[in-house]
Amino acid sequence: MPLALRALAATLACLLVAAPASAEITDPDLSCADYLKTGQHKADRRTRAGASHEAATIEAKVRAFCAANPKMKAIDAEMTMTGL
Repeated sequence: MPLALRALAATLACLLVAAPASAEITDPDLSCADYLKTGQHKADRRTRAGASHEAATIEAKVRAFCAANPKMKAIDAEMTMTGL
């Protein structure tokens, strides 16, 4: 296998492995209080029944962060917890 092809394959593999899991909040105007009140985090969990342990951990961190900062935007809380 040529060196360039191996390098490309290694790069793609690293990107797939290193992709952070997230709570997948899609509404940019949703406050943390509304995120917790509407139960969107529960709906996300049901749609990702086979979600990884890492995704569940990040989702729990976002819920805890939102509980402590209810006026903050939920999408900002997600970005804070995932480091993006």
